[in-house]
Amino acid sequence: MKTPSLSKIKKVSLGTKWNFNHHLNLHIVLQTIKPPISLFTFILIVILPIYPLFTKTIAVCTKCTIKTVKNAIDISKNGDTIQIQEGIYKEGFLPITKSITINGEAGVVIDGLKQKHVFGIYSNGVRIQNLTIKGSGISDLTEFAGVHAEKVKDCHFENLVLEDNVYGFYLAETTHCTLKNNISIGNAENEVLGGNGIHLWSASHNKIIGNQLKKHRDGIYLEFSENLEIEGNESKENIRYGMHFMFSGHNKFSRNVFKNNSAGVAVMYSKDIVMDENQFMDNWGESSNGILLKDIADSTLTKNRFEGNTIAVFADGINNIKFQNNDFINNGWGIKILGNTDHNKITDNNFIKNVFDISTNTKSTTNEFINNYWDHYEGYDLNKDHYGDIPHKTIHFFGYWIAVYPFLMVLYESPVVLFLQGIEKAFPIVTPIEFEDQHPRMKERI
Repeated sequence: MKTPSLSKIKKVSLGTKWNFNHHLNLHIVLQTIKPPISLFTFILIVILPIYPLFTKTIAVCTKCTIKTVKNAIDISKNGDTIQIQEGIYKEGFLPITKSITINGEAGVVIDGLKQKHVFGIYSNGVRIQNLTIKGSGISDLTEFAGVHAEKVKDCHFENLVLEDNVYGFYLAETTHCTLKNNISIGNAENEVLGGNGIHLWSASHNKIIGNQLKKHRDGIYLEFSENLEIEGNESKENIRYGMHFMFSGHNKFSRNVFKNNSAGVAVMYSKDIVMDENQFMDNWGESSNGILLKDIADSTLTKNRFEGNTIAVFADGINNIKFQNNDFINNGWGIKILGNTDHNKITDNNFIKNVFDISTNTKSTTNEFINNYWDHYEGYDLNKDHYGDIPHKTIHFFGYWIAVYPFLMVLYESPVVLFLQGIEKAFPIVTPIEFEDQHPRMKERI
């Protein structure tokens, strides 16, 4: 190849101060690329990546040049990081309209002064972490939150402590956002004035992982939100539900703990829900449920633990649901199945120390009970295959009538009921005969 002249190389240089050898190598590269590309395209592909975008870190502290978070946000540009040093910052409402990161050192408290939201997120790619956020506004008309994000994507909120906010996090029309390892302690005194710990509306592909939520109206509330990953959260001591969602299909929640709420979880008007390895514990009250399933279809509950609830599972209008490998322990009712509940399979579960394992208000069913362990089973296993030789009647006399006439509960363990239960053993036709497990386990599933 013929070496180009120095004058031609100078034309290629475009005013840069590169040396002769650099110009020579660049010209040779341009001549040897097949098919040829323009110099402008070559610069975009090869040269520009060696010059990173210029971003800066803005320090905020009482002795710094920048003393308030608001001022730091005002002067920041896309890609900047605001680093906040220890202290209490009484800021009021902080709107964010740039793709920035806000990071706090230990002991940083951001006070919203009861004005509006503490942080309002209105830009993609915002990241906030390692702060205590407190003091959202209170209103009958607006859902004020510690962190409010609307119509954004790729937001990330991690290691935040939210205190004394009506709503902890409120995300509306967000996608691909993450809430991770946060703590939100609410100030809810009743259902009307209280807000939710994590509230998602019309959101998709968000992750809610490892958060702790307490003393809100609902710990987690979802509406019109799909393709969510909800994992490893603890929601307890909430006024209404540990988690509550409606019209939100294609979701999965796993390894969460819902404990000591007025009711554990309500899943309503949705389909394709995967619920596995969760704990529904001590949700106890006059009508408290471990989980309420209302008009749910095509979903699964596997390896969950229901313990110490008034009603472990309340099934109302559910269809094609698979209950498998769950533990129902020491509940008032294991599963309360209404007559509009059809074509569900209850397989390989443990029913232990419940007052009533199964309850219903109908005498016929299309639901199937297969190979479950029932500690009330009084059958035998002569062929030693570890399954009972005679079917187990999952519903007993009083369990059926208490579902039809709840006021009869006052007679529980009375001499009259004990007498009728004795008659039932001799004359089983008084019990709905379709509610049977044909081959119950002789030992509980480990």
